[in-house]
Amino acid sequence: MKETQDQPNQPDSSKNEDPGLISDLIQLAKPRLTLLVVITASLGVATSWSFTDVSSFRGTTDQWLDRWGALLAISAGTALLAAAANSLNMLWERKQDQLMKRTAVRATARGRVGAGIVIPYSFITGSLGSYMVWQGGTVFAAILGIVSLLLYVLVYTPLKMRTTLNTLFGAIPGALPPMIGWCGAGGSPLHPVGLTLFGILFIWQIPHFLAIAWMHRAEYEKAGFRMLPSIDKDGHRTALTALLWSLLLWGVSLIPTLMQTAGWIYLGVSSLGGIYMSYRSYQLLKERSRPAARSLFFASLLYLPIVLGALVADAGPIS
Repeated sequence: MKETQDQPNQPDSSKNEDPGLISDLIQLAKPRLTLLVVITASLGVATSWSFTDVSSFRGTTDQWLDRWGALLAISAGTALLAAAANSLNMLWERKQDQLMKRTAVRATARGRVGAGIVIPYSFITGSLGSYMVWQGGTVFAAILGIVSLLLYVLVYTPLKMRTTLNTLFGAIPGALPPMIGWCGAGGSPLHPVGLTLFGILFIWQIPHFLAIAWMHRAEYEKAGFRMLPSIDKDGHRTALTALLWSLLLWGVSLIPTLMQTAGWIYLGVSSLGGIYMSYRSYQLLKERSRPAARSLFFASLLYLPIVLGALVADAGPIS
């Protein structure tokens, strides 16, 4: 059957088969997005090791086991919280997902999974995730996890249909996982490194998601999502916004070195990363094409693990 303007995108008949409940439950968690959450939360934990309990840490087997146990508990708990948020988001947006080719195959969009499964699933994963972050980390970290879930579901998700500012609001819960890891491992939320972790994740999401929205602008518009590229017809405003935020990302990433909490290796890596992101954003501004948006998207995927990994490796008080 041909797709018409009044019909949702229909997957190929080969994709209509029911993959089973377990597969659908895994899909509800949005594994690739959840993997990013796990990585950033883990890096937050590992970064804090250079600043917390330094004088009492002797590198014994028991101390390392305690550290790795906490890292696993906090990371797994944050992943479960993300799964809860993602599943509720998919339930909320099931009708819009039917209108977009890349999301029409979701279990919620196809009607295989409804509120009767998603709500208890999200309650169980959210509760278990909060408990794991609390037990492996701190009460404050668990509260941050719950706040992240609520902001994602109750603020970001409905705003996607109302305003292009949804990306800014959505960047808040998206930036909390590394802070959850940092605070869960004993780091102060007001420490410059902890704030930088949050700042990097918050700012990074703007060019990252603008690139995604550019590549899928027609589908977002068809589904009724208020994404900047969907209403910015010539793309100049979108590309300029990506460039300005990429430059801001470069500046914020320098804070740990300026505050003498990271060394020259991190300074070099973060500067190269900032320059590369800014260059790709400039290319998008210059060309305003889908290939340029795709290049910016892949640049953002490279930026995050490399720069945050350098911070983990080179963080610590500089005397």
